[in-house]
Amino acid sequence: MTSMPEGAIQPIEGEPNDGARIDPASLDGIPQTAVQPRVKIRHLTDEDQQRARLIQGTALKLFDATHDLHALSETSRHLLQTAALHCETPRLGAHKKPHLAALEYVHFYLEEVNDLQDQRKLAAVIALYQGKLKRKHFNELGLDPFQQREATTLAALLKISAALDESRSGRTFIQHSELSQDGVWVVVDGPAAAADAAAARQNADLWAQTGYLPIEVIDTQEAALWLMPFPEPVEKTGMLRDEPLSEAGRKVMRYHFAQMLRHEEGTRLGEDIEALHDMRVATRRMRASFEVFGPAFEKSALKPHLSGLRATGRALGEVRDLDVFMEKAQKYIDDLPPERHDGLEPLLKHWKEQRLEARARMLEHLNSPEYARFKRNFNIFVNTPFAGVKLTPADEPVADRVCELAPVLIYQRMAAVRAYGPLLQDAPIERLHALRIEFKKLRYTVEYFREVLGKRAFNAIESVKQLQDHLGDLNDAQVATQILREFIDASEKQQESLPIQDRENIEEVVNYMAARHAERHRLLATFGLTWETHFNNRTFRRNVAQAVSVL
Repeated sequence: MTSMPEGAIQPIEGEPNDGARIDPASLDGIPQTAVQPRVKIRHLTDEDQQRARLIQGTALKLFDATHDLHALSETSRHLLQTAALHCETPRLGAHKKPHLAALEYVHFYLEEVNDLQDQRKLAAVIALYQGKLKRKHFNELGLDPFQQREATTLAALLKISAALDESRSGRTFIQHSELSQDGVWVVVDGPAAAADAAAARQNADLWAQTGYLPIEVIDTQEAALWLMPFPEPVEKTGMLRDEPLSEAGRKVMRYHFAQMLRHEEGTRLGEDIEALHDMRVATRRMRASFEVFGPAFEKSALKPHLSGLRATGRALGEVRDLDVFMEKAQKYIDDLPPERHDGLEPLLKHWKEQRLEARARMLEHLNSPEYARFKRNFNIFVNTPFAGVKLTPADEPVADRVCELAPVLIYQRMAAVRAYGPLLQDAPIERLHALRIEFKKLRYTVEYFREVLGKRAFNAIESVKQLQDHLGDLNDAQVATQILREFIDASEKQQESLPIQDRENIEEVVNYMAARHAERHRLLATFGLTWETHFNNRTFRRNVAQAVSVL
């Protein structure tokens, strides 16, 4: 509960509540003059009353702005109107049963509320507002689940409204409100709008507990950022050799963010699987850029954006992986005689069912408030110069420009790959999988700086791509072999109780697993040659050296 303003009249000392259980129903019908409630009353000053009316007006505006979410009646609005003027009047802190003390107050002092159920709901609102109501108390007040939600909703709106006058200026007002995909946007203005908006966001915990879309309270300056248009796709990042690493990284992130957004509609439609592929690649490149350019930023500035990218990548990846499995299976079928084309149908049917479920989860994520919020916040980050930059002492020499750091970052990635050289003889699949990730990091790092590197950067990227593709195909074959084995085992177990003649023939699935296993063996056997041809040679090292020499 907020503190009393200076000069406010102190509450009357009444008889303390002894904590005895009160039957709310016993209050019904008792004349208000017959008994005085055992609750301390705070007498409001003119200043208090003026603030209460301000909170009331704000709460009613929020009620109307969020009506499509809570769908409460006009009666609920009247309860909110009353609660706003009385939510701080009873002092409930010292009571063992504060919710019942609030009910006493409502019953004996609020003559305009004569319906017992409304009294109980109003008592719950007051106790919730003051943080004195626990879940079990709802039952003691005799409120059903719908009434509990109603009381919680009204109390939550009151808490946000009161916080919008945290400054006690009385001059913060709602300029605009809008219901969007990811929540209710409330834009406030006034001399203390920024501080009051921050307080309102902190005071929105009770609203969040109701399960509604969030209420986002921002001031007009923040609103200008949040309404910033998303970036359009461009041909180049626009990186400069003499700019700080942080701002070069921001350009790279913005470039790939635009690419992700560009393919979002096609991914949602699902008519072209390449849209999903391109959107997933963009999220991967953004995630990798966080590792390359991360040292230039505060970790706390990148953490929420990285979390959003990971969630999006998981949602896209599940569908994309199944697309790859089915695409390679179809290529295998195309090379078979026509009479064997239906042999993989049980497997394809299984994968299609999995893909439908994965696609539903993907769309649920893309339609979620969390995804919309991630896009908005990341858009602000990539379009706000020097946002989140790690501060360094102005009087100390610190290398922070692209021309100073790009060669170091590239050679660090190259060294991480070369470290695998002595360990490649008969290397297990797990080690080669780790190497594939290191190759991906090397390729992305060179690509990020390509616009400021020499022409030989293209040759270096193509060489790395050959290794990355080889190891990527090996990983696909390994994963496919495991999945096919699991499918065969599950199919046999599922059909073991059926007569032989009724069992589904999965001979072609077994043949396909053997083909993928043979492909896995071939890729393992030929990787050494690919390593020597495209990476572990003077030509590759010379290409990298000449690419960075222009810096």
